[in-house]
Amino acid sequence: MLEILLFGYLITCVSGQGGADVVLSCSLVEEGSGMGGMGGGALFSRTPATLVLRDLAVTPDLSPDTLTPFNPPAVPDPDNIILEAKVESPEIPEADLLLHADCNEQEVTCEISRYFPRNAKEGSTEPAYFIGSLQIEGGGLSLTLVLQTLPLDQSDRPALMQSKLELPLSQSGTLLTEVVFLVFSRSESHSAPLGGMALLDCGFRQQAPPPGRELGLEWRLQHRGSGRKVLEIRAGQTETEEGPAVHVEREGSSVDAALLVGQGNASLTLARLKVSDEGTYICTVSTGLYQAQQVIQLHVTQPPHVSLSEEKLVFRDELPQKLSCHCKNYYPLDVQMEWFSVSSTDSEPDSYWMVLGFLVITILFFYQVMK
Repeated sequence: MLEILLFGYLITCVSGQGGADVVLSCSLVEEGSGMGGMGGGALFSRTPATLVLRDLAVTPDLSPDTLTPFNPPAVPDPDNIILEAKVESPEIPEADLLLHADCNEQEVTCEISRYFPRNAKEGSTEPAYFIGSLQIEGGGLSLTLVLQTLPLDQSDRPALMQSKLELPLSQSGTLLTEVVFLVFSRSESHSAPLGGMALLDCGFRQQAPPPGRELGLEWRLQHRGSGRKVLEIRAGQTETEEGPAVHVEREGSSVDAALLVGQGNASLTLARLKVSDEGTYICTVSTGLYQAQQVIQLHVTQPPHVSLSEEKLVFRDELPQKLSCHCKNYYPLDVQMEWFSVSSTDSEPDSYWMVLGFLVITILFFYQVMK
């Protein structure tokens, strides 16, 4: 199996017709011939590669003067791996985050591999497909893209073939593709209180689907080596009398089917959160030939209830005094408790214990929420 693994930084923004292009440094990864380890061959070999996302929407605050044109090699080289991905319809949501990632010193990590659509004709090689995942360091946007190669004009001369991918290149030496389907999330991690509600963000975009194509959505939960289905929806992408088929496994979970079909909003709402709801949620969207997914981590938290055994202590030299602090009803369980002493005057003994209790509660609360 051939895979392309893209690691690196957003290295430049380039001008394009009606938008901007983003260039990523990449690595082409192929399976090695050995088994790896114990004197065996390497599991993977890596070759430098480049990914160019074309025609991203430009916001008014991005001056054209700051965009540097992308120039392919003057002489096409079949050993160079340059993937050009045309991004017009569907558009990438929150594209500004990609355009500003370099300025914000955020790393963009991306993986891409050969993709074989569902129900595709056996042995078919035209067009070829790739599927890629892209994440911005620190969160904000995660994408899974399905790329389809574009036909080339070979009227002038035979196309140059890329030596590793064995696919025809454009006259400038690039592999031309377009984004045909994408699934995205604006949050890779979410925290919500025990007993409260969580909204896990997921959505999709696609080229205009042909009539009769079914849309499928499945949410699954994986936690500590086990998994279960949370919710599933099957619906046509046009209005029908029957409406979507919704199957709910986890009581209190819901997806707005109208927003799913009409706007590509596949976000999951979870009500009355329990500890067992914590884990890794997988949003899988399928439509026609394509299927892609996003992964979101859900953390359930509960701030502690803290109380002191005595509201007021009177210190006497001859009698030892004991003060106990009780902490209960909190999650997660790996918490930390600390005692702090503060100075007080004889006229303000009550304020001393009020401050002490407040400090303990504050420390525990922020330890739970911010970890």
